Amino acid sequence: MSTPGDPFWRERRSSSDFEWPRPEEPLAPTPPDERPGARPPARRSRSWAAVAWAGLGAVVGGIVAGGVVAVVLQDDDAPGGDALTDSGTGRLIEVVKQDDAIIAVAAAARPSIVRIESSHRTPDGHASDVGSGIILDREGHILTNAHIVLSTETLRVFLSDGSERSAILIGHDAPFTDVAVLRIGPVDLTPLEVGDSEALALGQAVIAIGNPLAEFDGSVTAGVVSGVERRRVIDGVMQPDLIQTDAAVNHGNSGGALLNLAGQLVGIPTIVIRETSSQQPVEGIAFAIPANRAVAVARGIIEANGNYPRPAMGLEHLDITPDVAARFPRLNDDQGALVVTVMASGPAAEAGVAVGDIITEVGGARVDRDNLFLNGLMEQEPGATVRVVLNRGGRIIELDVRLGTRS
Repeated sequence: MSTPGDPFWRERRSSSDFEWPRPEEPLAPTPPDERPGARPPARRSRSWAAVAWAGLGAVVGGIVAGGVVAVVLQDDDAPGGDALTDSGTGRLIEVVKQDDAIIAVAAAARPSIVRIESSHRTPDGHASDVGSGIILDREGHILTNAHIVLSTETLRVFLSDGSERSAILIGHDAPFTDVAVLRIGPVDLTPLEVGDSEALALGQAVIAIGNPLAEFDGSVTAGVVSGVERRRVIDGVMQPDLIQTDAAVNHGNSGGALLNLAGQLVGIPTIVIRETSSQQPVEGIAFAIPANRAVAVARGIIEANGNYPRPAMGLEHLDITPDVAARFPRLNDDQGALVVTVMASGPAAEAGVAVGDIITEVGGARVDRDNLFLNGLMEQEPGATVRVVLNRGGRIIELDVRLGTRS
């Protein structure tokens, strides 16, 4: 788990389009009573139309300031609720507040969002952490971020009604995807409906629900989709399809829900940027794993009884970035993965990979800053034999490596 001082501290306004329909014909004032002896109407300083447009301007101003949507409807089409009616035109101006939609989504989704507390042993005793999770099904499976629950000794899940359940870790997909699945007792659970994250549009309204700072359970924030298919490195893997949002996300929101206005899950908040590499403050840039991918991985973990199949080569590496190249000025390549540890009796050791080698190709795929080592590795099948190309002191070496299975 990253700390608040890290530039990528892990954790995590909504508007709808509106259009004022203009009348097909100019609005005319109601004619005066033409009966003999009828009293003429009082003079008006403005025409009715001017007053009407001024009133509309005031409503528009309220929309801009308060975030509401106004729709002009005929009287016989008007639903119940607050409305402004002009008896002279027979038209109804229905003011629909956008926050009504947010309230409805929050009320429906809240029972499906849980708080996850974990603890682990440290040299000074024990440390605890907090995150969020989503109820996937009535069998008690909880979808969350892997970084919340890995290397922990105890896991507790708190439901929206305040009840507490012990939890077990079923499986995870780290480091390839920051996804893990827990399980709790299947009693009175409300699964969250899953939407189509590929249908998200730039500027679309979204809602984040989570448990920031371990004390504000079920916090709701609203924003928009600021970007789709954003590329960012997380745990050594280039994630190519992240959802960017400006919905407020903080420590404890990780693993929670990013929802559309239909109340469907479209993303899992996983990281937020707080500052640039030069320590300049950053606001409103958070990223979520698309629900389509996260749920597919979670379902795969469940179907495999936790043993989600991923390949392993039995080594530790550093992807060569400008910072890594500066630390190791004698490297023979400015792209690839520098091998820093080789596990004894592992696939890499048996194939002859050595510390200091630079892996430049895995299974025919080039390893560079756009396609990192783990990105190339995750495309292979566990147990498969793949060709690995190395740069060893300036010499190009090709080895066949029979991949293992990630533990």
